[in-house]
Amino acid sequence: MAFSKGMGAFRTSSRILAVLLSLLCLSTAQAQDYDNIVVLEASETFSYDLREALLTAQPGTVIELPEGTFQFSSDVIILTSHITLRGKGMDKTILSFKGQADGAEGIQVFADAFVAEDFAIEDTAGDGLRIEGSNGVVIRRVRVEWTNGPDENNGAYGLYPVLCENVLIEDSVVKGASDAGIYVGQSKYIIIRNNIAEYNVAGIEIENSQYADVYGNLAQNNTGGILVFDLPGLTQAGHHTRVYNNTSINNNTKNFAPAGNIVGKVPTGTGLMILATDYVDIYDNVVTGNKTGSMLVSSFNTVTIIDGTPIPDGYDPYPEFINIRDNVMHRQSGYPWSSGEMGILIALDFLIHWKKVSDIIVDGVARDSLVNAQICISENKHVDGKDSSFGNIRMSEVSTLFKWLGLPAGGLLTTDITPHQCLNTSWDGVELAPWPEVPEPDAEYTDEEVAALCATEGTAVNSGAFVVDCPLLSSYRLFDDASDPTQNANGGIPYDLISPLFTDYASKYRFVYVPEGSQATYSDIDIFDFPIGSVIVKTFAAEAIGHDQQILEVRLLIKRASGWVGLPYVWNAAISDAELANEGAVLSAMVSNEAGELIALDGYAVPRKNQCASCHRKSGDLFRPIGPKAKLMNSVLDYGDVVENQLAHWADAGILVGAPSDPVDAPKSVDWKDESASLDERARAYLDVQCAHCHIEGGRADATGLHLNEEESNATSYGVCKTPVAAGSGSGGLLVDISPGAPDDSIMAYRMQSNDPAVRMPELGRSIVHTEGANLIRDWISAMPGSCQN
Repeated sequence: MAFSKGMGAFRTSSRILAVLLSLLCLSTAQAQDYDNIVVLEASETFSYDLREALLTAQPGTVIELPEGTFQFSSDVIILTSHITLRGKGMDKTILSFKGQADGAEGIQVFADAFVAEDFAIEDTAGDGLRIEGSNGVVIRRVRVEWTNGPDENNGAYGLYPVLCENVLIEDSVVKGASDAGIYVGQSKYIIIRNNIAEYNVAGIEIENSQYADVYGNLAQNNTGGILVFDLPGLTQAGHHTRVYNNTSINNNTKNFAPAGNIVGKVPTGTGLMILATDYVDIYDNVVTGNKTGSMLVSSFNTVTIIDGTPIPDGYDPYPEFINIRDNVMHRQSGYPWSSGEMGILIALDFLIHWKKVSDIIVDGVARDSLVNAQICISENKHVDGKDSSFGNIRMSEVSTLFKWLGLPAGGLLTTDITPHQCLNTSWDGVELAPWPEVPEPDAEYTDEEVAALCATEGTAVNSGAFVVDCPLLSSYRLFDDASDPTQNANGGIPYDLISPLFTDYASKYRFVYVPEGSQATYSDIDIFDFPIGSVIVKTFAAEAIGHDQQILEVRLLIKRASGWVGLPYVWNAAISDAELANEGAVLSAMVSNEAGELIALDGYAVPRKNQCASCHRKSGDLFRPIGPKAKLMNSVLDYGDVVENQLAHWADAGILVGAPSDPVDAPKSVDWKDESASLDERARAYLDVQCAHCHIEGGRADATGLHLNEEESNATSYGVCKTPVAAGSGSGGLLVDISPGAPDDSIMAYRMQSNDPAVRMPELGRSIVHTEGANLIRDWISAMPGSCQN
């Protein structure tokens, strides 16, 4: 194996020259200004004004934020590409999410070509600024901070691009993240420069990412300064990261990551750390005052040795092809007894050998030999010019003394640097690609045109109005009786799901409208492919024993030429019509649970229009339905005049093409409440419908590596003994998603039983715990054989 095409041997270059070259390579990636500028004013309704501006913005819009501190009670979601959010300065425009009640993140972005600059995000329940699946990201002069200081209850990540390409983060500040201040995960072509990260667990972390340049940053007073990690079970392995011209000093803040998170294993007092990744070039950094080590290089085997975390098949746990050269590296004196498990092993190993702890420490675990691993170390110095010291703690072996002490490995320290006296070849710096072109905007309609389309007279469905968002549900004429959206669809066909998504015990009435002469295309596995002009309607009603039915909301999915759009409607006080609720609503109602017990809801949440994508979005900016698929509809339904299998009925009605002539040949999920099915079938069916719209390949939670669709056959992938990724406080201090036989030790059970916005799963769609569903998953986990220690 060799490095990619490069320029010969590593050589220390001028810092100024390096910065100039990096600036040149960014020339095509700088964020551009747009002619369309929306200026928001400071007001008590600012949070609403910002969401409304983002909802109506076309691609190629700058939204200017005013000076001031503005309170947000729920997250902000951006779905439109080529948007720039620009404030008046990171200490002048402050978006505060303190006491956030809805949504875990501060700002979530699911769009290409996004720019954030000159504002601050404070005190989010979860991540500060999360950007997912974007091509083209610039974050500059943005501050994310948890103002209470280091605390395990803080959000996990400050600046968090994941599954992105062409990322630039510069001149920003992050403080107080309980995982990583600046974290770039499973991404490509990344530049992180000239930022300040302090009082986080990890200051800056590059995880499972490819082609990253990290330079000019200050990481101080974190637990660990700068980390380059590769973790198992994710969408890609990382490689080719350059870390240079950074200052990583005094990173001695006690590790405050919630237990169960991998960053919780980072020893307090770590300057730089490499874990299980390949092709890393570390040079021209100043790394001093860190009490455990200036530089740690570890395989994932050491994590396994310390806490028993299993190494899954197909994962490469070894760091290889690393250069650590020409740095100033001088750790703080003393032994790191208070730096966690790894710190204790290091301290004891050096002490029994009567040696000072080294500046540069490797765990000595390699695929075959350290020589072949090519972990090359040279020309690292103290400030006074003395050589930085080196130590290999040999974690693949255990000494007699350590074994007698009950320690799992180590005790055979060597300071022989000979296997590391090598020099790898180099590769070119990161060059960010030009962004995608600004797309043509959707057709825009004036208020008068919208009013005219929605007021079109007639008796049939008002399909001409499907191109706009009508303020009143009745304008579409979807029901014979506009005041009753639970029955008598006007040209639509009712349908049901074998196992529906839980929404606070609300009853649901579903209908589908397909344009005359058109058909949806059947799929065995995926959502049916509907033609343009299709509408899916779902009415939510609160039904409780001894109480009148209360219609709560109606949600529409309309397929337009540009794709699906979700519209939430809330029933008016007169119970005569539903009004468009772009900002959602919080309602009160009475419902009955499965046992017939009455439950008073005081926080039933109707989603905001932009929140629909949180569940309905898949990779490639694909917004789509969730429920209409073969395995969830392969059941019999009473249509009034006939009782028939739903797939056959749709085919007979001419709205579905390609379905098997006999439904027995189509897949079918079990009803999770059907006790005649096996416990495993019921649990997997429940997780599929509740969670797999996100936890599936290409879904929003794909980056976690936890895939909960029924078709997933790999036990680790659906959670068994799987360590969490990006869980933050959601881990609950637990180590794995599913611990066989032990639901109380399983993150999955913990999150399903929680109603904390930063913890609960699913994140949206419920204000109370689904007790019956949570109990099913607990029973399933309890019945699992084996353990994570085997």
